[in-house]
Amino acid sequence: MKDASTKAAEALKANCPSYQALTPTGRVEAMEKRLQVTLDAVRTVQPALAKFYDGLSDEQKARFNSLRSASRPVG
Repeated sequence: MKDASTKAAEALKANCPSYQALTPTGRVEAMEKRLQVTLDAVRTVQPALAKFYDGLSDEQKARFNSLRSASRPVG
């Protein structure tokens, strides 16, 4: 999980445009690039997260799932 997260973070840092595009089409292209890199990062972490989650006991899964619910805003 740690290796996959590190790899995803490095890819985000290296591949997301850091410049501010001046034209509307340039901004859209930069956003598309950021979204694609973000999706690639999710796809890098997802298998490791699934493997981690599958290794948890039922009790641990319930606690893990409650963390997700607790972090969501109400309303």
